[in-house]
Amino acid sequence: MANSPNEVIDSPSIRSLIWMYVILLIFEGVLRKWLLPGFSDPLLLVRDPFLVLIYLIALGKGAFPLNGYIGALLVIGVIAAVTGITVGSQDPLVTAYGFDCMFFHLPLIFLIPKVMTRDDVIKMGRFLLLMTFPMAVLMAVQFRSPPDALINCGAGGGIGSQMGGALGKIRPPGFFTFITGAAHFLALTTAFLIFGLWKKGIYSRVLIIGVGVSIAVAAIVSTSRLALGAIGTVFVMIGVIVAHDRRSMSNVMGMLVPIGIVMVVATNLDIFHEGRQVFEARLQNTNDAAVGIAGTASNWTARIFGDFYGGFTAIKDAPVLGAGLGVGTNVGARVLSGQFGFLLAEGEWSRVVLELGPLLAVPYLLIRLMICVSLYAAAARAARIGNVLPMLLFGSCALLVTIGQFSQTSTLGFAVLGGGLCFASANWKSRPRTVGATLEDPASTVPSNSTKSRGRSSYAETLHGDTPLRTQ
Repeated sequence: MANSPNEVIDSPSIRSLIWMYVILLIFEGVLRKWLLPGFSDPLLLVRDPFLVLIYLIALGKGAFPLNGYIGALLVIGVIAAVTGITVGSQDPLVTAYGFDCMFFHLPLIFLIPKVMTRDDVIKMGRFLLLMTFPMAVLMAVQFRSPPDALINCGAGGGIGSQMGGALGKIRPPGFFTFITGAAHFLALTTAFLIFGLWKKGIYSRVLIIGVGVSIAVAAIVSTSRLALGAIGTVFVMIGVIVAHDRRSMSNVMGMLVPIGIVMVVATNLDIFHEGRQVFEARLQNTNDAAVGIAGTASNWTARIFGDFYGGFTAIKDAPVLGAGLGVGTNVGARVLSGQFGFLLAEGEWSRVVLELGPLLAVPYLLIRLMICVSLYAAAARAARIGNVLPMLLFGSCALLVTIGQFSQTSTLGFAVLGGGLCFASANWKSRPRTVGATLEDPASTVPSNSTKSRGRSSYAETLHGDTPLRTQ
């Protein structure tokens, strides 16, 4: 099995299509809820045409990541599709959707680092940070609006379909159709927020403070434990980074003042106080308030391990060849039963086992675990030489890659995007630049006539050689 690719290919067309993929990931809900509600179901696949073009161009340029992971996924996917059509649901539409959400998007994790340098990742991070402003405003408006307001409609324009929080408030999803999309978005933007705090000069301090306030407000009005847990997971990565590089403790100390400013500003806003009251009421309803912060974290951890454990318990109930690829998704339920929900199981591992059967599900889930291990390995190597962004991005996507519900398009999208950006930011081999060296392009900061020590990469030479710059 291969780790992250280390050859960056200059392909503006693929990078532009990846940008379209990201933009549609964020605004898919806007299309499905407000702009084109009548096409809500087809818009589930709105990113697929761009993904097809990405793959075709990559194949033409020799950039498609033909590694062990992709090969194994292809074999399992083809077998699962055949069994789904023949002995499973025998519905081509359900089988095709199952293949799309479980197999088709995953190669993008390995393709993104083939074409995007750290400079490209930082630019995408700036875009995501800027999007937190309208996201937070929209979530605040949704929070203060009645559950049956148009701004709180669901996919297809359905009124009153959002999940409730407490005290008559919904869990505002922002641009997305469901609160899970907002939670994943906030986790990813938190990774870039911490990176901006850690490395001065990458993003402006005004942007960082504003984004910090926006994320704090969005998280509190979300009344979502998933959102807080996802954001908290990214913050936990700070400790992991310090464990790999003790010198980075000085960066952590330097973050305290701006974080303090963010909290002072955020906690003095009326919307923050209102959101906290509703959040506390919800915690009372779920009994989390009684067990405190430590107990809530323990409950959240138990839910995560419960998702893993559910896969093992489902094995005894699963047909050898499974119920059929796609049967356990919401689309499968709607096509086969006419109702929206889960026909097999809500947990991802349980759904996969019941859909594919143990013979295919076990290797498929093992591949997802191994991809997560590869992401961590790449992030850890980067952290040891002072590059913190990959580990922060790993924190935003690790659980999505392993147990995220891929049948939900936003979860799948953020798993793929977070994983791809993690690999790309850990890849210090940049394509040649025709313009002068920049701080975001570590390889280009090494003079061509410099003498590198044996075994050192260009990025390591930047850290330890003649060039005094230390890039993050």
